[in-house]
Amino acid sequence: MSSLILESVTRDQIAATEKVIRDRIRRTPVIRLDRAELGLAPGPLVLKLEQLQHSGSFKARGAFANLLLRGVTGAGVVAASGGNHGAAVAYAAQALGVPAHIFVPVVSSPAKIARIRSYGAELVITGDTYSDALAAAQDWTASSGALPVHAFDQVETMLGAGSLALELEQQAEDVDTVLVAVGGGGLIAGIVARYAGAVQVIGVEPSAAPTLTMALEAGMPVTAPTGSIAVDSLAPRMIGELTFPVIQNFVAGTILVSDDDIRAAQRVLWDRLRLVAEPGGCAALAALLSGRHVPAPGEVVAVVVSGANTDAVDFG
Repeated sequence: MSSLILESVTRDQIAATEKVIRDRIRRTPVIRLDRAELGLAPGPLVLKLEQLQHSGSFKARGAFANLLLRGVTGAGVVAASGGNHGAAVAYAAQALGVPAHIFVPVVSSPAKIARIRSYGAELVITGDTYSDALAAAQDWTASSGALPVHAFDQVETMLGAGSLALELEQQAEDVDTVLVAVGGGGLIAGIVARYAGAVQVIGVEPSAAPTLTMALEAGMPVTAPTGSIAVDSLAPRMIGELTFPVIQNFVAGTILVSDDDIRAAQRVLWDRLRLVAEPGGCAALAALLSGRHVPAPGEVVAVVVSGANTDAVDFG
């Protein structure tokens, strides 16, 4: 299976997918700055502002890839999610005029629940974890005939996510290292497949949800803890069976960050740049700000700010 997946998620297939979804997704901007602006030693930094994507996260890329590349019947689509994927599938379904059923666990944030509902999807809140929501979604798939759209462990999801790296290649050709947050692995799988070893890609996880870290140590997906402030986006219990071989083939390693590191990154983004990110969305930046990744003086580091579905900022 590993060889088949590696043959299915490639640079060329990501490029082909990007053409299919291009008119449905935003080409999100990058901002270049000196790391000294964020209180670090001087050096180049590129932020890929994917929180400006439709539905508030990178997940819209994979959602549209699934709906446009696979056959959707009159029963519509179904998805389980910590929140962001559900919002993306709901948005894509609304845009394409098909019904959507979204299952989320009780830990999903109010901001994400509200966003899903705003797109007109049928929302079911059930279970304590993403795995519980996934089981409920699978039951609905069996009874309804709806098309299941997996949050990460699906070829089309990875191909859609890889379009982010295609854009970043064009926007910042000089990048040496990409830092990207990891949950189930769909985003990082797409990114490493697109770069195919041309740059160093490092996964960043909460220390209380070391999903990829434990899988790399074991040589296979294994059950991991599901804690952290980012539990609704970066704690699926196990890295994907399909995403893992793609990641393992190319990833440079992982970095673990604490919840305090993540909160600090949220504050820095807001205080220095007036950018909003949810906890999972700024975990990658936390690796840099915490000193857990120390770049060389001239190393061009790109950080994916992957989502901003949060009510953390008070606009009162």
